[in-house]
Parts: sequence; C-alpha cells; structure tokens
Amino acid sequence: MKKENRTRRLIHCASLGVSLMIGWLLCESVLRVLVPGPIFYSTWFTEGVHQRDPYFGFVFRPDYDGTMRNVDQVWSEPLQLDSGGFRKSAVREGEASDGQQPPAPPKRIAMLGSASMGFGYGLADHETLHHQVADHLAGGCQIDLISWPGFTLGQDVQKLARMLEPDQYDIGVILAYGKDDYAFHPDWDTIVTPENLQMMDSVVTPDDPASRLGGEFYWNSYVWAGVCRLMQVPFNLLRANPSDGNSGKSSSLNSQLGKAQVAMAAERLRSLGIDAVLIVALPRQSDVAGPADLSEVIDSAWVDLRYEPEEQNFDWIAYGHYGPRSASHLAGKITAAIESLE
Repeated sequence: MKKENRTRRLIHCASLGVSLMIGWLLCESVLRVLVPGPIFYSTWFTEGVHQRDPYFGFVFRPDYDGTMRNVDQVWSEPLQLDSGGFRKSAVREGEASDGQQPPAPPKRIAMLGSASMGFGYGLADHETLHHQVADHLAGGCQIDLISWPGFTLGQDVQKLARMLEPDQYDIGVILAYGKDDYAFHPDWDTIVTPENLQMMDSVVTPDDPASRLGGEFYWNSYVWAGVCRLMQVPFNLLRANPSDGNSGKSSSLNSQLGKAQVAMAAERLRSLGIDAVLIVALPRQSDVAGPADLSEVIDSAWVDLRYEPEEQNFDWIAYGHYGPRSASHLAGKITAAIESLE
C-alpha cells in the first residue's frame, strides 16, 4: 500500500513537472510570436546602433542609419549619425553685410551633457535643441552635439577631448539635467569600462535590476524575465524612500566638499582651449534638480530654465524627454544666453 502511494505521488509530481514545462514552452512561444526580443527588453534603437569600445565600453556606430523607438509611447523616429557616431551638426551660413564684406567666420559651438535629453531622443534632426539654437542664432554657426544616451557629463568631456579638437570651438554649452550634475564627485570624469556589457542586435540594453536576479537566463527566456520583473516589485517597495523635500539642501551640503560636476566640466573645457562656457540648467518633468540658488554650485555663466514648464505648456515625447514645442522654447532661451556671452 505504501509503495502504491509513493508511486502515485511520483506520478503526480512528474505530471506536474511536465505540465509546468509544457505551459512554460507555450507561454514562451506565444510571447516570442507576439513581441520581438528588442521590444520586450526595451532597447531604444533598432539594430546596429552601438559597437563595443575598449575605452568607453561602447560607442555609437559611425554613419548609423536606423530608428529611435519608444515602446510606452509607441512611436519610432528615423536616426542618422555622422562619421563620428554623433547626431549631425547644425550648420548655418552667415549673410554678407551691406558693404559686400564677406560674412564673419561661423561660431563653433560644442554642446554636451544631459545624455538622452541633450541627444534629442525621439526628435527629428531639425527639432533637436542644437539645431533649433542654430536656427535662432544671428550669423553663421556650427553646433556639434557631443551628448549620447547612457553617457555621463564626465564621459562627454572625455569624448570631446579624445574624439574631437576642443580648441577649435569658440563656445562650450554644458546641459545640466540630473541631480549628479549639481553635486561633487571626485571621480566625475573617470572612465570605468563596464564588464559583461549586455547587447542585443548590437544595441546596449538598458540597465535592468531584474536581470541581476535572473542571471544570463534572463536574456534567453521571456517567461523567466517576466518572473524576475515580478520578483523585483517587492524589492522596489522595500527600498522605496519617499522624498523629504531636502534634495536642494543635500546638493548644497555636497557642494561644500568640492565643486559641482558642471563647474568642474566648465573648468575642463576652458583648460582644453574653449574660452567661453555657458551652463544651461534644464527642466525635468517631475521634479527640480539642484539647489534653488545655482550660484551656490556654479561659478561660470549660467541660465536657469528649470522652472520653464510652470510658465509654458511643455510637451513630453517620452518620460522626461522634450517634445518639439518644448525644445523650441528652450532653444530660444539658450540662444539669448549664448548671445549675451559676447
């Protein structure tokens, strides 16, 4: 009798295991038919936008011709990069004066910082900040955008120094967006090459805490990835720490240890041969980064645009990313600040 019960239990366990395996395989198959891998793992670009690099870990592929996409907002926007892997420069020709004198040499401007916001994620070339600033500026200009999604301000400065000729620029425009931009970090421009950088179709996948729970199998199974994401929810709730409204105070206290990243970046640009530097404090969709008084952490020319959404009806093309109307409004303010440097 005991032997029969043991046999029956083994049969039940085996049946349950087979059922789970069949269910797993069915779910996996259906999900893979309905949702392509790059969409499921939320890659922001179509195939081939990135390539591995021994110094930075990865860079954007030169002469890339593909698409930016956003799953939440369900849109895609064509993207073409230049021979350096950057968004195409904004070049505007100056007009000859009435005296038939040749036009003045174009202003050379380098714009960097703010990662995907500065990059113009989701915007066509003519809608990006650097192109719209070029449209507003009087006279000829060439604005080169150094910003890349996934890159810090310190890494942008390193790109400028290693991949371009900084002393060819008349003006450097630093776009400040994140809280770290206004804080002191002694290793702000240190490059730490990431290990085990995860790519899918030559596209770096966004940092996903759930993948640390799932290991390598996370990237090979939709079902396991979904389970790990569900497991991550209670971890996020446990780690949640509501804001106490002291972010500006903490930035101020941090700045007492040393200069803010934006201030150190401005100093570095000047040491590289860029005489005029402007720091632009950009707005965020849900909060305000940095101290109320920017003079506490910035000792260069600056313009504070952090409160513009309160005065204007901003459009957001994806969470935290400016739409065409917002970019146009900000570009006008940035242009006025650039012209005030002269």
